[in-house]
This record gives sequence, structure tokens and C-alpha cells, in this order.
Amino acid sequence: MDDANNRDGVAILVAVKTEAKKAVRVNITLPEDVLSQIDAFAEAHGYTRFGFIAKAAQRLMELEAA
Repeated sequence: MDDANNRDGVAILVAVKTEAKKAVRVNITLPEDVLSQIDAFAEAHGYTRFGFIAKAAQRLMELEAA
């Protein structure tokens, strides 16, 4: 670190995913109350609807496989 103000700094390498997986559009039918619960939970926890559904599906598959 050439800058005297940065002599105590630490360099950190961060791994970045470079290969994006292809997204596929799907249509699903859910009861209205379930969709409302999904939307409320997703919004409260910083997910999109799709992000939440995908994460929940992955988590359930991991739990069931164990």
C-alpha cells in the first residue's frame, strides 16, 4: 500500500459468481391467502416473490435429502 494513510489496511479478495444460470419462466397457481403470506414474508425479509419461493424450495429439498 503506497499511500501512507492506508498502511494499516488489509486487502480482501471476494469471490464473485461469474456464471449466471438460465432463468426459466413458470406459471403456478396458489391459493390467494398463501400468495399473500408469501408476499408479506418476502417483502419483510428483503426477498422478491420468486427469490423467496426459490430459496424455500431449495431449503426443503436440502432438508428432505438429509
